[in-house]
Amino acid sequence: MGLRNLMNNYYYGKQGQADYTIENMPQNRRQLFAEVFKVRWSALFGVNLLYMIAWIPAIAWTAINFIALFNGAQALTGEQIYGLFFTWLLVMVPCVAITGPFNAGVSYVLRNWARDEHSFVLSDFKDAVKANWKQALVISLIDGLMPFILFTGWRFYSSMLQQSMLFVVPAGMVLLVAILWTLASMLAYPMLITYDLKIKDVIRNAVLLSIAKLPFSVLIKLLTLAVPAVAVGLGLVASYANWLFETYLNTRIEGARTNIGLRPDDWDDVTYIPEDDED
Repeated sequence: MGLRNLMNNYYYGKQGQADYTIENMPQNRRQLFAEVFKVRWSALFGVNLLYMIAWIPAIAWTAINFIALFNGAQALTGEQIYGLFFTWLLVMVPCVAITGPFNAGVSYVLRNWARDEHSFVLSDFKDAVKANWKQALVISLIDGLMPFILFTGWRFYSSMLQQSMLFVVPAGMVLLVAILWTLASMLAYPMLITYDLKIKDVIRNAVLLSIAKLPFSVLIKLLTLAVPAVAVGLGLVASYANWLFETYLNTRIEGARTNIGLRPDDWDDVTYIPEDDED
């Protein structure tokens, strides 16, 4: 890709670029992610800063508890440490819940970039928040509740194992539900801003898709935890979500686009002018 295409794509993406020919187009998802990241890497970090605003209360509350634990580590008993951790998780529920609308806005911007399409960051972010904030709050509330439920449920059922080994079943179920939701929540926000679905359908489809591609879901989640920058991880999730949606959902929707941003197999050497985006 030449310097001219590189600069044009930074500001406009592929859409509307008459000099973007079929030789320039990526042939698979890995190439598409690499091309988008190469063009958008600096903008990704800017979006990351916008995203982190919503996490300021959670970060501040975590810092307060970390300082309290560090200063009193030697004097605190096991029950006191448990109480501190319990309180931290309880207050984290609303702290995480308020991040939902921000997640919806960022997911919309990154969804478009992962397709190698243009997005006006601030205006598109604002529009996505306005359109999806109620449903996004439901998802983020579950995000906040899940660690609290996992901690309290696991501790309760683990203590009950002294009475009967049968309690290993509900303890395992609590852990399984938490793992499944962790994988499904990666897809819930991209699905929310892409399709006009009820919140129950968003959650159900996100869970089913994460199970359908369980090894990939686990791999993507591990990669997002391992990468040094949140922005890169968010971009990776957006690319993964686009692939799943276009493969398993768009193929069932009449007129829905698939393989967005990729080189069509049956095209000759012609200028690439994509159709208008219609969700």
